[in-house]
Amino acid sequence: MRRHPVLTWGGRLVPAVPLAYLTAYRPWQLRWGATRTEVAGRMPGDEILPRPHWSATRAVSIAAEPVDVWPWLVQMGAGDRAGWYSYDLVDNGGKPSAREIRPELQRLKVGDPVRLVAGSPAAFRVESIDPGRSLVYAHSHNGGAVTAALALRPDGPGHSRLVHRVRFRIPPSPFAVGWAVLMDAGDFVMSRRMLLGIRGRAERHARRRRGGDPPVDESPCTPTDIQLHIPVRRPAGEVFALLADVQDHVGAPARTGVRMDKSPSGPTVEGTGWHERVRLAPGWWMSVDSVVTAIEDPELLAMDFRSAWFTGHLDYRIESTPQGCLLRQHFVLRLPRLLRPWSARVDAQLRPRLLDRLAEIRDAIERSG
Repeated sequence: MRRHPVLTWGGRLVPAVPLAYLTAYRPWQLRWGATRTEVAGRMPGDEILPRPHWSATRAVSIAAEPVDVWPWLVQMGAGDRAGWYSYDLVDNGGKPSAREIRPELQRLKVGDPVRLVAGSPAAFRVESIDPGRSLVYAHSHNGGAVTAALALRPDGPGHSRLVHRVRFRIPPSPFAVGWAVLMDAGDFVMSRRMLLGIRGRAERHARRRRGGDPPVDESPCTPTDIQLHIPVRRPAGEVFALLADVQDHVGAPARTGVRMDKSPSGPTVEGTGWHERVRLAPGWWMSVDSVVTAIEDPELLAMDFRSAWFTGHLDYRIESTPQGCLLRQHFVLRLPRLLRPWSARVDAQLRPRLLDRLAEIRDAIERSG
């Protein structure tokens, strides 16, 4: 009987998959982002498992000073900590990892437990901590052991280098091979997402800090009802003038992914509209239409907005201060009934964008002066 061509090619590809994994993908993922020097060099915590069965060294460059990176490392951990900045459905019970620095989690010390997965008693133990430079976790169970080390160093003005090394010893059990394969394939997915999550948060924090006092979130525990404020070193009238024509001054910031068109042109009055396109992901944009509902120069600009997925309200209030003014933003998002169970996840994605946008508005106003 003649074999179907698809089955013939499938039979040839089956042995090629593990070969490609072992010769190409695996060597790449075990040193993703790391230089040869970083892979070969010693890291804090290497002495805990001097002869591991498996070791991976990965790294990222971050456009932020170490002082902007370190607070995000100290507060990591599942459950009641800030999360691992990775795939939260996998390791944090679906609870979004923190997008703000939490002062109550900044006092980490040797011996502290740091939970691996939300809802599980398994936890890392903090083995060593060199503030601003390195952090080492370790966990052992039934003869197996894992160490995870993070080393942070300056990498030129305004930049840092973060190196992450994971080493493990396979436990002596009938399931050892399966456990090792799972670790080999799955650790990279989680670790890469974690490093990118740290980078994004630290760079955002650095941008806000460099521009002056960062935006303040007055409502961290009220999903989709967000109240922020930021001091601006310019008079209230200048701030109002920019807000009334924000699309001409702030434009389309690369980080927040916003495109805005005003209609009709001319002075902003009640009834003036904006059409916005907001980037949710590469190649995926959402349309939002807004209309001004109240305007009091130079103290208030308010508007309602709607899209295919939600409605809401936004207002800016401007209070004069001796140094310039205080710009307040109140953003309320109303989700349809079917989406309300997802409000916390929506908030986790939306809130940092609003904080970024407010900082960019502040920077644009101060640069124009």
